[in-house]
Amino acid sequence: MSGMHYSYTSSRSIETSGSERGGRVGALLSRVIVLLLVAVLLTAAASSQVLKRPHEDASSNSDNQSKVAAKKSKHGPRAIAVVEFLPGGAARLVPIALWIDDRFYDASLYGANPAPMAVEPDTVYEATNYGEPLGLFTITTPEEMKGNWIAAGKWKPHQALDEKLAAQAAKQPKAKPKTANPDDERPTLRRPGSSPSSAGAGSGNSNGSGSASTASSGAPSPAEEDPNRPTLKKPSEPAPVTSSSSSSTSSPAPATADSVSTRAASPDENDPNRPVLRRGKPEPGASASIPASVPESAPTPAQSKAAGSLMTVTKSFPAVSDASHFETRSLLYAMNPEERTAKTEQMSALALEEIQKFIATRHTAALPKAAAISDFDLRAYDLEFSNSPTLVFTGKLPVANGKAFGGGAFDYFITFVAREDINGTPIKIFSSVTDSNHLDAFPRMEIIDAVDADANGRGDLLFRQYSDTGISYSLFRVYPYDMQKVFEGGSGA
Repeated sequence: MSGMHYSYTSSRSIETSGSERGGRVGALLSRVIVLLLVAVLLTAAASSQVLKRPHEDASSNSDNQSKVAAKKSKHGPRAIAVVEFLPGGAARLVPIALWIDDRFYDASLYGANPAPMAVEPDTVYEATNYGEPLGLFTITTPEEMKGNWIAAGKWKPHQALDEKLAAQAAKQPKAKPKTANPDDERPTLRRPGSSPSSAGAGSGNSNGSGSASTASSGAPSPAEEDPNRPTLKKPSEPAPVTSSSSSSTSSPAPATADSVSTRAASPDENDPNRPVLRRGKPEPGASASIPASVPESAPTPAQSKAAGSLMTVTKSFPAVSDASHFETRSLLYAMNPEERTAKTEQMSALALEEIQKFIATRHTAALPKAAAISDFDLRAYDLEFSNSPTLVFTGKLPVANGKAFGGGAFDYFITFVAREDINGTPIKIFSSVTDSNHLDAFPRMEIIDAVDADANGRGDLLFRQYSDTGISYSLFRVYPYDMQKVFEGGSGA
């Protein structure tokens, strides 16, 4: 019995211990579940905050960018044109491009009403040569020629500093010659009504008898009888302003002929959102003579035929009109005669290789053995303050046995642009080759000059393009290993 009782007691103790273990396991599991639920809730909250933060940061960044954009000063419109000098000294302006809100627009079409905005009267353009000021061209009359807009105006050459000082000194009034007696110009005090002789006699009386007799007689002095003698008076009441007086004082001044012509030429001048270029008035002493410092160059027959113009252009310069203040700098890369000769030989050899490649691709007229590029022009520019030259070579290579469509001489035309490597060797970055029979597909490019087209301090290359249909213009931006076109448009007359 005792043994059986023992076994019963043991079994109960075992069951009791098993139930206690099960309770502990259940409590542990419940704690784990609670911890997992808390962790899930915390993770969800953290994820919501993480997802919310980028949105808040984006909004704050956009606000900051809008503030920066609002503080950034907006640059005014900038017009690029070409001043062309004609035989006989006449000058005209051809609009090319407009830089507005970081974009280029065709200046020959922009704001036409009916004349484009770039050729409105009294607009002032500053012509440059290698970035240096050459003169001012003030538009007087826009004209339409063969469907293209040009402008006539007044040309005023730029004066150097010493010339300006000499001109200012010549305008100053001349000093009066000095007299023998310096006391003759000494100022003297005289009473009203007295003559200089009497004043001199009175001043010469040294014993004072004249003043004593006047005081003893008791007669009023001449100053008291002077009607112009100043007296103290109380301030009077202001007179009432009548309608007639107000209308007479507020009547506007009569309009001049210049203002009438300006209003007639630009009817939308009261528009507050209308871009404004540099404005001014032509000076009476302005002339239209070709600058003496730049030699004239006669155009070739191919240029005249391709352009189909009524007038022959002798020289062209880029010109800028900007309502904002801008500074010019020299874009010239100076070379001595020995360096220029060496660079010309190198660029001519590279250009001849490009023509040979064009002939092999297009199967055009072959070159004779003694072929040489003639009528070439070599320009050297420092476009970005790097003291590294950008070389622009343009030339023509005539072929005696070639035939042009429609008769005439057959020529190859080459435009070759290069940058120098560390050893001073020209490296090609751009090339354009065409001939007299392929002007429809490959226009001939003629360098005009370098100009800061968008006022960023860098120089861009401005070309005139001759095709079988007419003349257009193009702007190229030069990089260390490439040259890209940023604008093409405009129209030449």
